[in-house]
Amino acid sequence: MGKRIGFFLLFCTCTVVHAQKLTLLYGGDIMSHGPQIKAAYHPETDSYEYDASFQFIKPIIQQADLAIVNLEVTHAGKPYSGYPQFSAPDELSLALKTAGFDVLITANNHSCDGGAKGVIRTLDVLDKMGIKHTGTFRNKAERDANYPLMLEKNGIRVALLNYTYGTNGLTVPSPLIINYIDSNTIRKDVKKAKEQGAEYIVCTMHWGSEYQSLPNSYQKKWESYCYEVGIDMIIGSHPHVIQPVERKTINKKERFTAWSLGNYVSNQRDRYKNGGLMVLTTLERRKGIELTDVRHTFHYVHVGQDRGVKCYYMLPDFPYNTFKKGFLPPEDKFKMEQFFNDSRLLFKDHSKGSTELKVDTTSELGATFIGHLTGYYVVQVEEKNDTIRPNYSYSDSIMRLLSSTGKIIYTSQPYSSKETAITLKNKWKKEQPEKPIQLLFIRPETIEIIPE
Repeated sequence: MGKRIGFFLLFCTCTVVHAQKLTLLYGGDIMSHGPQIKAAYHPETDSYEYDASFQFIKPIIQQADLAIVNLEVTHAGKPYSGYPQFSAPDELSLALKTAGFDVLITANNHSCDGGAKGVIRTLDVLDKMGIKHTGTFRNKAERDANYPLMLEKNGIRVALLNYTYGTNGLTVPSPLIINYIDSNTIRKDVKKAKEQGAEYIVCTMHWGSEYQSLPNSYQKKWESYCYEVGIDMIIGSHPHVIQPVERKTINKKERFTAWSLGNYVSNQRDRYKNGGLMVLTTLERRKGIELTDVRHTFHYVHVGQDRGVKCYYMLPDFPYNTFKKGFLPPEDKFKMEQFFNDSRLLFKDHSKGSTELKVDTTSELGATFIGHLTGYYVVQVEEKNDTIRPNYSYSDSIMRLLSSTGKIIYTSQPYSSKETAITLKNKWKKEQPEKPIQLLFIRPETIEIIPE
């Protein structure tokens, strides 16, 4: 007699659980040399404008969940000055925030350039702008309360540490604190980070030999120590040139070191110094928090013009002259290509575990670049003579542009689609009918009002 086999179908409701991911972007040294300060100044408004300089790099920064950069200047106030003791206009950090940076690290060899006043005022400026920062502190109580800087997003908790090898022989009196590289300090800070629930620890180190493309023994010694005490990732700055990145396994744990990210923006125009590196890392919750992806992109600093105003553009590799003839004069085009070739050769020979992020002309990112070169739509909120940024409910998405009359125009982010921009314009007009909201078409040379 055959056996009757019963089949039972079990119905269940399944919930799809998406893996928790966190993307962190790191940028190099934000410098403010004298020619940069002079170029940013606009006498019509008695203000300093930097936003246009970031227009090509901004969409890459905004791909990250959190973006971090080294503020290698102080905001010590007027008179503003470049090298050797930097005091940059406050508007520089505001432009960094507008570009998409969430955290500015402040422990570097120029932390004490403005003395005690410079340390305190820099922190005051960043606090007033609502920008997170770490590395320098007004006193021990402030450091105890806010360090390590804990960053939590997408369900992942990261501790950010920041130290410098020195401050050019300058010091500031107690109770001010500058984080110097010190073995006992680092060990205690790592322990505290873990006690506060850090699932991943990133350490930013201001170290190395200036203008050298490979790490020195000092960097290697401290890298080894940092990994020994439990740090997961190290991001380096100070040499003012790019150094390699390395994804490696140490004691069966994956680690990542970016030895030096070079100059994010500066007036250093010599070969190797005239550009920088951004690193985009992805953390993902698996068995623990794991590093699952590392990408990098090089950018060249080009001194150009935006509607007649001198700008220090940060330019990723892209065929700019294809879409705007003469955007890069022959000599600048040669220097840019030389920078990218030098950087790729360095990475080919010495880097491990990172993929270059390139801007394809047919991608959404490429379309944004083309728009900046040929023209794009924005929604104007208002035009003002003063430099006080308006307080809108959507302030974080507002750009600043200079009109031909020298006034400051506050607008939306750029759009290649006229229809998308019109939809936003109608929405904002309904929300704030008292504002002179209108549609503009922005070209590199002109600003055109688009009639209703």
